[in-house]
Amino acid sequence: MTGPNDPSRPTTADRARSAFLDRFGEAPACVASAPGRVNLIGEHVDYTEGLVLPFAIDPRAAIAIGTGTDDRSVFVAHDLEVSAEYPGAPITVPDPSPDHRFVNHLLGVLHAAGGTDGKPLNVLVTSDIPMGAGLSSSAAVEVALGAAFAAFFDRPADHHTLARQAQAAEHEFVGTPCGIMDMLISAAGIEGKALRIDCRDLRLTPVVMPSPEEAVVLIVDSGVTHRLSDGGYADRRESCERVQAVLAGSLRDASIESLADADLSERDRRRATHVVQENARVDDAVAALEAGDLRELGEILLDGHRSLRELFEVSIPELDCIVDTAADLRDEGCFGARMTGGGFGGSAILLVESPSIETVRQTVERRFADAYGRTPKSMIVHACQGVRLES
Repeated sequence: MTGPNDPSRPTTADRARSAFLDRFGEAPACVASAPGRVNLIGEHVDYTEGLVLPFAIDPRAAIAIGTGTDDRSVFVAHDLEVSAEYPGAPITVPDPSPDHRFVNHLLGVLHAAGGTDGKPLNVLVTSDIPMGAGLSSSAAVEVALGAAFAAFFDRPADHHTLARQAQAAEHEFVGTPCGIMDMLISAAGIEGKALRIDCRDLRLTPVVMPSPEEAVVLIVDSGVTHRLSDGGYADRRESCERVQAVLAGSLRDASIESLADADLSERDRRRATHVVQENARVDDAVAALEAGDLRELGEILLDGHRSLRELFEVSIPELDCIVDTAADLRDEGCFGARMTGGGFGGSAILLVESPSIETVRQTVERRFADAYGRTPKSMIVHACQGVRLES
């Protein structure tokens, strides 16, 4: 991964604006951008009314939007060099073409936002967020489109509305039965802070992150691309839903004792155990951050990864290699690490004291290269602002 804050590189919004002008011969009416995210702790719990602790990160996706010409709607994924065209207004059902997979994220948001009143649109998306790295590139695109669309049509859209529209797009047009965390942090992120999100009532509680002089978050990409719509994610969610049906209530209210007494398969019990313990880890992590106890926070991250690997079974050997190396470096400046995102690929996050960052990065890269014959991409990220209008 390359640094998204390189001052010599045009911003994502500038690239979207320029690419739109090149493609359509006129400036866009609106440009909006939204960030990717890292989840510190609280994985695979948002769809069971659980607790999560994500923060928005520097890399962003941007959407440029304008009125369609020649009575047609055109959607362009600039970085992928693909596009989709429709006569008149955008279609209101998913596009079944494998070549147009990207467009369903966009069509779904427009549908959830109430449609275009028959108006054709030109929409262009560009992004600095690596796809498939577990950093919620899709959610950022969807939230950015929601904000640009609301501005273009002068419709109200607060953070929660944008997040719900993006989630509806994933459920109804993309086929991923995801929770709302990724979309909500992309919409509502706050510079310098993580957000404790209660996924039962969507209450947001800011939590101050360590100062950059004290510690940084390093993302290391496993290089294994995941797509949550491929089935593993849905299978885990179905496990949780079966447990909730047996318990006649949310896993948010369950305990280890209630799981032990319930008539469950061992696999479902393991996965539910992860959820119950993960909710507790979120509040433990908040307490560690508020106390400035980064060693404790690091141990919480490592414990969360073990749970995702052994109980929820969504890690992969490449991610385990990164996290195990980080664990070996606890006396050399790395507080802890875990996989982040839905799993089956993607990235790991490492919490590292700032003076030790290059030593830790080089050791992780070397051990990974020894094991897999390639050097993983990595980048430092900071807690950043959520969605914003750029014009």
